[in-house]
Amino acid sequence: MVKIDIFDLPEEFYYKQIDHVWVKILDPKKVVLGLDDFGQQLTGRIQNIDTYPAGMEIKKGKTFCTIESGKYVGPVKSPISGRIVEINEEVMKKPRLINESCYEHWILVVEPFNLEEDLADLIKGGKAIRSWIQDEIQDYKDRGYL
Repeated sequence: MVKIDIFDLPEEFYYKQIDHVWVKILDPKKVVLGLDDFGQQLTGRIQNIDTYPAGMEIKKGKTFCTIESGKYVGPVKSPISGRIVEINEEVMKKPRLINESCYEHWILVVEPFNLEEDLADLIKGGKAIRSWIQDEIQDYKDRGYL
């Protein structure tokens, strides 16, 4: 686990920089997507999540869900392309579970189309994660969000 300031990020996950989405590989044909600790803390108490149903295709760089909190409503873009095979119904009913444990309470399971290619530009590993999050913290402080 990489711990920086108040943020925790598992080293074995991949991360999409802009949307703070994590990717966990279950096997080459299944990956899990969720919101990372930085993203869930900045979003605040999550009140609602809307996503596409199982069976739908999602595309890398395109919206796969919308998250709503008391201070934020916005799209979250997918770090990979694939077909949704499962939606976490528990999180759909109680979105604040992501705030309680964002790595335990995922959003979607996806069957990726081009996993190796899609992972190529994501962040992974302690050194890369540390550098990225330190830059994010500084950027958010400079903009007055932290």
